[in-house]
Amino acid sequence: MCYLTYQIASSLVLEPPYPMSAPESQPPSAAPRHSAFERGLVAANAAVLIGLMAGMALLVIANVIARYAFNHSFVWAEELSRYMMIWVGFLGSGLVLRAGAHIAVEVLQDLLPRRAAQALRLAVLLVMLVCIGAMLWLGVQYVQFAWGQESPVLNWNFGVIYLAIPIGAVLMLLHGAFIAVPFVRDRQFRTDGGLSPEEAVL
Repeated sequence: MCYLTYQIASSLVLEPPYPMSAPESQPPSAAPRHSAFERGLVAANAAVLIGLMAGMALLVIANVIARYAFNHSFVWAEELSRYMMIWVGFLGSGLVLRAGAHIAVEVLQDLLPRRAAQALRLAVLLVMLVCIGAMLWLGVQYVQFAWGQESPVLNWNFGVIYLAIPIGAVLMLLHGAFIAVPFVRDRQFRTDGGLSPEEAVL
């Protein structure tokens, strides 16, 4: 998951044209223009993810070196890296959705005629939005429940840590809205930086 998120996030930061993937049965068209809000959101989302993953990698490497080279370890490193992993997972889920790289079973829609396949994708999209909306609502409830509780080592507010759940849900809703129409119509995703859905899942 982290490697996939890194691949997608780094492609967004390094190559910002944000083209659409071409429909399977139609020739590729010119890349559509995207709003400043979408471009800014994608760039910020990707930058935060890269920062979190880079920080997590440096923290784990430094802790291993300190433990085996100096017989000393940072007691807070494991807890902090675990929380960073949680935030990477939730913040990266929207970008993975945007690229069409979440696990999906597509055999049925491949066998259906165009109109039926569009209706099926619309149903899938609606179910997905309902599930993400439920995740958002439950995430807010979870944050309220955990607010005021402290983590065992860093003594951080657990409510702040669990904010990753509703924030990740909001990002998934936004990225889902960006791809909703092309996904239902032609099964298109954003192939930002030239990373296709097939390449993203490899």
